[in-house]
Amino acid sequence: MEATYSQYWEGRGQPWEYDPGPARNRRWPRLFAQTPNYRGLGKAVLGREKFRWHFGPMHYRGRLTDDDVRVLIIGQEGAQDESLSGRSFTGGTGARMQYLLNHIGITRSYLFLNTFLYPIFGQYSEPGIRALGQDPASPIVQQRTAILDYVLARNQVHLVIAVGTAAEETAVSWLEHHGGHGRPSRLHEADGTVLGPITRLLGVIHPGAAAAGSARAVITDFTRALGQIEQWREIDSTWLPPDPDGQPRPASTYRYRSAPIPFRDLPLGTTWRLGRGGTSSNRKDGQRSIQLFSADGTYNNRGQQVSYPFGAGGGDDEGYRDDPGDVPYEPAVGNYGDYDRGPGSRFARLFMGGEPGHPWPDFTALGATAHPSLGYGAVHRGRPRGAKVVVLADQHGHDDLFSGRALSGDAGQHLQPFLEAMGIDRSYLILRVLPVDTDDLRAAAIRAIIDDDRVRAIYHLILAEVSTVSPDLGAILAVGPASGRLIDHVAPAGVPVVSMKAYGQRNWLASWHGTLAAIESLGTATDAPASFRYDGRRGQIPRWDLPYGTPRWRGTCGDRAARGRQDGSPSPDYYKLLLPRWVDQLDPEPLSPAERMAADRLRTVS
Repeated sequence: MEATYSQYWEGRGQPWEYDPGPARNRRWPRLFAQTPNYRGLGKAVLGREKFRWHFGPMHYRGRLTDDDVRVLIIGQEGAQDESLSGRSFTGGTGARMQYLLNHIGITRSYLFLNTFLYPIFGQYSEPGIRALGQDPASPIVQQRTAILDYVLARNQVHLVIAVGTAAEETAVSWLEHHGGHGRPSRLHEADGTVLGPITRLLGVIHPGAAAAGSARAVITDFTRALGQIEQWREIDSTWLPPDPDGQPRPASTYRYRSAPIPFRDLPLGTTWRLGRGGTSSNRKDGQRSIQLFSADGTYNNRGQQVSYPFGAGGGDDEGYRDDPGDVPYEPAVGNYGDYDRGPGSRFARLFMGGEPGHPWPDFTALGATAHPSLGYGAVHRGRPRGAKVVVLADQHGHDDLFSGRALSGDAGQHLQPFLEAMGIDRSYLILRVLPVDTDDLRAAAIRAIIDDDRVRAIYHLILAEVSTVSPDLGAILAVGPASGRLIDHVAPAGVPVVSMKAYGQRNWLASWHGTLAAIESLGTATDAPASFRYDGRRGQIPRWDLPYGTPRWRGTCGDRAARGRQDGSPSPDYYKLLLPRWVDQLDPEPLSPAERMAADRLRTVS
């Protein structure tokens, strides 16, 4: 691994480690899919939008596997970094809490959950939001309680840490649900055995208070909490053992610092910039967009003039379709099991340059201009095992940086109905040429990179492994000029290769029609009856191709991401993801009868 890139994953494990999302044979996906109507409840109880809903809810970060959670952290941390990663506590507060966990020797046996699945506008102190967050009649409380109880059902929780006032009150509400009692400001005195035989509770000041000028108070409080944990361990040496790679340190040595978020907590392909130990993005365009900045960029591009080609542009709903119960700004509800759990450890290692002796080269030395802190990302989409068709495709746009999956923008959305016309709806693998952004480079510069022997060797290894585990692999489609050049050097022997133009190239549709005719003549295996007809329409990226937590509007509506421009040239440091205008203009969904009754009650107690 070249040092230019590897410096940006120090302390995080390996980039090929990842969180696959919740197991489908557990209740997690169903519990998370039962998200109440936050928007409708907020308006009904408070008279206005209270939640930042545009980029979807943040359900968790950490372990959802059985018997793997010893520390449960409850907070209210869902800002823009969390919106991009699809995981809670990945920004500045998450990094502070990660360091605290490391200090007590807990490196992996933890789970982060939120009081509210959506970030809130303003403060938690107003009565209406408190009622929504703590009254037993609130659907938000009822779903959260079910999730917290399921944590107890699948794990022996040693310690609950509540981060901030909202979380401390949440912990008390949970205790009361189980017949216990507690004071938010003195959770360490509460009897946690109503939750579990060895469960103890702690509250800490939210690290966000440091940014408001109360850093000393936060440090003092964190040190106090660490001293309490130390005391409990001295009383019972078997309570809260450290993780195998953890090293507990004395409370007296604590310093207020940040630690990066491990790769194993994030979906495969997540840009390395997220979770590196601080905030990496900012909201723009009236909540409609999130701008990601590199390690050399600045929050809200302070001191920099950055423009984007689509400005605050629209985005239509051509090709978008959902299932009953779905809303565009949340993950799938009707088919909540439709998400991609990743390619497995073997292919993750191959895609991320982790194969021994075959690391990705230093792409900046080869001419790539995107900042290396963005990392290696969306190399693949689909299923490498059992593939009937492999698509090797040129990069098109920048949506992949935010989705973690290859060809998830407009070009990929046109490719989906094309694959369906071939009778292929699941048994495919899409590989992007090069794991870094080269969209700004001239064709000659891209050719020079893909002609590098190290690049060719990795694609050769990937395709050889795919052909080994895919006995029905019938063809490789090389989409675009760079792919056509690369495939000549990496195609497995005996697998037919069909070259075709990339979406948007001159006469691309005629080329795709010719490809369908070629595939029909090959007689390749299919998933469903094939029509071999394609009219050039746009579809959408299937939910089973995208990581858990991806909102429904993502992977639809054409290209929704762009690279910033500075001084007339593509910026190495700034990228933006923009909500489609038609989603932004949606009113809240109507409340269900049960939610309406709950809202009526909550208004009376607010």
